[in-house]
Amino acid sequence: MAEAATDLRPAREDAPKKAPADAPKATAPVAAPPPPTSPAPGGSYIVVRDRYTIFCDRHIPSLDMPSALAYEVTDKKQEGLPLYALVCKPEIPSRISVMRLIKGLEIPAVLHLVDWGVAEWPPADRKCVIVIYHRPLGGRVMESLAASFKRVPDHQFARAVIKPLADGLAELSQKGIAHRAIRPDNLYYMDEARTKIVLGDCVTSVPGNDQPVVVEPIESGMAIPSGRGSGSHADDMYAFGASLLMLALGRNPLNGVADVEIVRRKVQTGSYGALVGDDRVPVSLIECLRGMLVDDPDQRWQATNVDLWLNGKRMTPIQAKAENQSQRPIRFAGQEFHSVRPLSYCMYLNWDKAMSVIKDGALEVWIRRGIENNELADALATAIKSTGALSGQQAADTEDLIITRVLMLMDPRAPIRFREFRVMLEGFGQALAVAMMSKQKLQPYTDFINRDLWRHWVSAQREPNSDIQKFEGVFRDLKNFLKDPNSGAGLERCLYELNEWQHCMSPLIEPQYIMEVKGILPALDAAAKNVNTKIWPVDRHVAAFLRARYAKGTGSQIDSMNDARPDRATIGMLSVLAIVQWRLGPETLHGLASWVGGLMGPVINSYQNRNKRKELEKEIPRLVRKGNLAELYNYLDNPEERQKDAEGFAWAKAEYASAEKQIYDFEHGQVDRQESAINFGRQTGAVGATIILMLTILVTLLGKIL
Repeated sequence: MAEAATDLRPAREDAPKKAPADAPKATAPVAAPPPPTSPAPGGSYIVVRDRYTIFCDRHIPSLDMPSALAYEVTDKKQEGLPLYALVCKPEIPSRISVMRLIKGLEIPAVLHLVDWGVAEWPPADRKCVIVIYHRPLGGRVMESLAASFKRVPDHQFARAVIKPLADGLAELSQKGIAHRAIRPDNLYYMDEARTKIVLGDCVTSVPGNDQPVVVEPIESGMAIPSGRGSGSHADDMYAFGASLLMLALGRNPLNGVADVEIVRRKVQTGSYGALVGDDRVPVSLIECLRGMLVDDPDQRWQATNVDLWLNGKRMTPIQAKAENQSQRPIRFAGQEFHSVRPLSYCMYLNWDKAMSVIKDGALEVWIRRGIENNELADALATAIKSTGALSGQQAADTEDLIITRVLMLMDPRAPIRFREFRVMLEGFGQALAVAMMSKQKLQPYTDFINRDLWRHWVSAQREPNSDIQKFEGVFRDLKNFLKDPNSGAGLERCLYELNEWQHCMSPLIEPQYIMEVKGILPALDAAAKNVNTKIWPVDRHVAAFLRARYAKGTGSQIDSMNDARPDRATIGMLSVLAIVQWRLGPETLHGLASWVGGLMGPVINSYQNRNKRKELEKEIPRLVRKGNLAELYNYLDNPEERQKDAEGFAWAKAEYASAEKQIYDFEHGQVDRQESAINFGRQTGAVGATIILMLTILVTLLGKIL
């Protein structure tokens, strides 16, 4: 994506005024990304794509998102068109792939994404992703999940709320897009009369990251927010159903209940029962809500089912098959359990106690005799035995791995849980991106890969998984990257392989938000003015980014950069930059060339000839001024000059060795003095004869002339 054009000037006097005073006010505005220290003097704005003017000091709190702040926008081509911009937090990845799909599309009942780009954002002093939307004039449907509001009348609810939103979800599904941000405070009225309802933003954050647990299915609700994965239409339908329930009640029935307790209730009684509780749901909506809140995603209503229901077809929702119940409960953590799934969730919550019920065999016996599930009991026994035999880890690490595998078998649909680390398999890459961008601990992510937790999860699934080969190849490569200590590998490489539109996280250029290879060199060129030029411009992140995005072009050069010899490593680093400039441009990079030129000391010193070194020291500044790294590389790594230097050095070493030997022989009396005198006499005679010959010729010539 070509970066958006950016401009920064004082605001015009005729710029649009602030939002109307009666615009809805947010109950809990989020902080800016990062928050501006003070308003720009005199008012400031940027211009995105030479068209959209975004006012940096005209914040719209009522339209903020958890991962982005809202600002006023005007369109140069369509004056008066109501727009607003969401400036994304730099520590949270945006859904660039979805932006590219829905930009400019008019999807029914979905907030219209007009344009997007990456631009310099003065309050943050860096570049940020900026998304421009049509502005909803009626504000949010529900200000927050803690708020109450006037319910939509029952007789209007189906046609005014359910129908348009279901149509929007159906079209998103047809395009292969899961919204993953459906919640009551992300629904808007597009018109001031508040008659047209739409789904709000879904691209300013990782899928599901901003979703409260109450509107997430049981499984993704157990995961950390960043690790919920891209999800599916079934996940959207669940969130839609939970949101409709709140709109029908006029409030969040679980407001103030802790997330852990919400999940426990859903596991214990099912989502519909946990969300409805003792509240009275309009009779006309019960069938629809039950269908969308079915916990089995395969049985959950889709948008097409909702459409049939709206057209009068009665469809009794298929309820999930009840778990086997044991008449004799098992006691754990002060509670009694009659079924497996609630016990597995309690074991996770009481991780340090879980090993006790596993180690003493009580769990296996209860499952075998109480639940009468010998297949599960055998799988548990095999997992426990194989983990203890193969782990090779310390006792505590082995126990953690055993608990993880046991929980996978007890609740296969749940996320992979390894102490505090909880991710859906497809959400691992996004969770890693959030962890790196927000500087969280990365050890859980390396453990996830090195301990093959993905493999154990796949093998625990009761239904055959067609993606096993895909996972096998991906995680085999990730494991190899982690084993490789060189630049271009490591966890940095894993990050870029797993996230197609992840921008380069090198501290040298991260604020410039570079997502494509062709932007790397211009970013480094700009960074040369402010960085410590004694460090290499190709750090681990830049190398990993290039290997992931441009492997055919830079693979062998990065391998050379990892050479143990300083001169070869340095010339390898130069070759990486040179080939990228040669193939992708730009033609001149004066700042980067100067930076790299100052790092060529090891290359210069690798030449043995002193005169050649002086020549290089004199010539490099001239080449640097051209800004062409390929020309600099070709000059420094000239094979003919290298061979000439090597041959000259070999001859000099031989001469030096011969002289050393003669000195040694003289000093130790190992030379025949008579033979030495004869040799000296012969040499003297030869020189004398040459002199006489020259004098004779000279006299003869003078005689002829005179």
